[in-house]
Parts: sequence; C-alpha cells; structure tokens
Amino acid sequence: MRIVTNPGSNLDEDLTLALDVDLVPQKIIVDGISRDTRGTIDFAQVDDWVKKALKHPHVQGTTEAEFVDYFGNLIKKDPELLVVMTSRKLIGSHDAAVAASKKIAGAKIEVVDSLVTDVGAGLATLAAVQARAAGLELAKTAAFVRKFVARGRNAFQVATLDNLIKGGRVGAVQAFVANFLNIRPILSVDDGLVTSVAKTSAKADPAEKLTEYLTQKMDAKQPVWIAVSHGRAPEVAERVATRLKEAFPKHEYALVRPLSPSIYLHLGPGAVTAWVYPLDGLDLRLKAPSPSGRGLG
Repeated sequence: MRIVTNPGSNLDEDLTLALDVDLVPQKIIVDGISRDTRGTIDFAQVDDWVKKALKHPHVQGTTEAEFVDYFGNLIKKDPELLVVMTSRKLIGSHDAAVAASKKIAGAKIEVVDSLVTDVGAGLATLAAVQARAAGLELAKTAAFVRKFVARGRNAFQVATLDNLIKGGRVGAVQAFVANFLNIRPILSVDDGLVTSVAKTSAKADPAEKLTEYLTQKMDAKQPVWIAVSHGRAPEVAERVATRLKEAFPKHEYALVRPLSPSIYLHLGPGAVTAWVYPLDGLDLRLKAPSPSGRGLG
C-alpha cells in the first residue's frame, strides 16, 4: 500500500522519504508564477512575496490531471493507494483526488479527508503509516484514519491580521475594530472550515489561551498525540507544547514544527497552532513515533 498526502500536511520531502509517503505537487501562485511547495520555502521568501506581489499570492491545490498522472505512476509500484488530504472545504485537492481515482483502472484507491490542515493532517498521515506497518488492509486503514481524525481538536492564534486581510479572509471593518480594541480571534478548523471560536487580548499568551480552549473541549486524562506549529515563533510554540503536555499528562507524543508555507501564507508571522488527538478507543493502539525512520520526531 502506498500512502499519499499533500504538502499542506506539513511533511517535508525529508520526512516523507523517512515515512515512505508520497507527496503530490501543490503550488503557491505569485503573480501568475507557480512555486512548488514540496521543496523548502523560507518564510522570509513568503513574506517578500506578500510584500511585493501585485496581487496577494494564493495556494493552488493539486489538480485532477496531476493526480491522474501521479496515481498512474504509483500503481506501477503498488495497486493500492491510501490518499490522506487536507480538508476538502479548505482546498480542492481532496475532491480532485476523488475524481482522479475514478479514472485509474486496475487500482484500489481510498481518499481520506483529514478534516484539517498543517500538522493536524500530518498526524493523520502518521497514523496511516502506523496502520500500514501493523498490516491493516487498505479499507480498514482508511476507516482507522477517518476515526482518528474525527476525534481531534485544534485551536490557533495569529499575532497579526495582515495576511488574513490581504487574503480576503478578514474584512477591513472587522480588522479595524479588532485592532482598535487590541483583540485577536482564537480560530479552529471545525468540520473542515476555519471558524472563530473565542476572542482574546493581542497581548495574551497563546500558550495559556490555546491550552485553556482545548482542555475545555477534551478529557485531559486520556492519552493523546499533540502537535504545535508556528510562523517564525519557535519560543511561543515551545511554550504552547509545554503547557499542553502539562495539561494532558498522559500525552504519548508531542511534535513542534514550523508552519507549512501554504498555511504561513494565510496566518503570517507569529501565528501558532495546536492540535490534540485522543488515542483511546481506536482499533489500533498508536505508538510514539521513532526518530529513526517511521515517525515525525
């Protein structure tokens, strides 16, 4: 079984090589020029695009035609493909993968909507890797990953509204009021869509506010996987991870990574995201990933 994901899952080429995961193309479009996000893109480069582009850059998901070519090559190695995509409500890659899967003869392809993006989708991909290693067949692996993703919760906070405004995700009036009152939204990907779930002072510590939100939504006594990602704010991300590990004392894994370039484009400098996935009740007991080749650590 081949496992496929897109760069929005925040697994770079080195990680996907270690995980034996295939990474489909995805692009950031800057004034009509495509920039492949599978390679390393420095945040300073993204900031420069945002500052100098005539039109705010945007992310282009993998197209149906690209999936057809990609799947066609992969099934020469293995006729079974598990495709873990970032939320279908945030980017068109999921639906393009489904459409492409119907055009590939002689293959068994399961497309799973992770319901989220960034390291949340990365953890879903890692769960799929462990299910494959445990010998689960394709359909059972897909069902396992769907159950895993449905149980997760997440929250994130931005330091500035600038990129959200430029990208059209926050209106000018909303931004003016928020900046005037010195408040910032706490956001969450809920049912595949980004929604505002709370408000906090722009000066508030994200470690406190994100942990507070997540512990209100989940049983803190259960074993969990934790992930945190950030936009040029490693110290803040480490504080968030530390608070989450304290709040969920039975945590079995905690991952901290920079944001994927496509998500950084939207959230901007200083943003931090937090993701928690319960492990109890799953058909396969997930283990802490190993740094040596089958995990994200």
